[in-house]
Amino acid sequence: MALVISADEIKKQLPNYSPEKAEIFHEESARLADEQFEKEVDESDFNEVILLCGGSASGKSEFLYSKLINENYIIFDGTLSSIKRAEDKIKKIMKAKKKPVIYGVIPDDLRRAFDAFLGRDRKFRDSHFYRTHSSSRKTLLKIVQKYPNIMVNLIESFYSEQQSLQFENLLFNNRQQLIRYLADIQKTKSDIITIIQSTL
Repeated sequence: MALVISADEIKKQLPNYSPEKAEIFHEESARLADEQFEKEVDESDFNEVILLCGGSASGKSEFLYSKLINENYIIFDGTLSSIKRAEDKIKKIMKAKKKPVIYGVIPDDLRRAFDAFLGRDRKFRDSHFYRTHSSSRKTLLKIVQKYPNIMVNLIESFYSEQQSLQFENLLFNNRQQLIRYLADIQKTKSDIITIIQSTL
């Protein structure tokens, strides 16, 4: 069974937390998640550490609990929207002589993901959606370019005809093909806003 570290789960334990105020508690829960991450990477017996990467409401947690939860990993369930914090985690994992593995979850349709974001109990400003989807893609590209020996798995999330969330592992023949794909799907916050507003 995986050991999951999630800021979203941690914030539920904070005094006076409520889903409508989730954004107010995010900085503190993220700090506590980072502290737990450092402790578990140093002290646990697991040899592999998975870092989830992807924008808010992209389907990361659903992927985790449907595909990864039964394996013997430490799993950090976050957006990795900060390149510096992502690199800090990678260095921490390597220093502990463990293997970092990245899973990037990318929705097939940003408009669909935005609808899911608006419908969640945990409330954040729209800018949180734009920022995390833009920045997490930058982080993925940076990691693939800078760390050629780290395994990076790209997962596309989509809804089936029965409206259940599904996942497809995107396969690439080589690292350069993966880099080209990630370069092609880069989006600025303005790009994402334009995509979302095109359906309003």
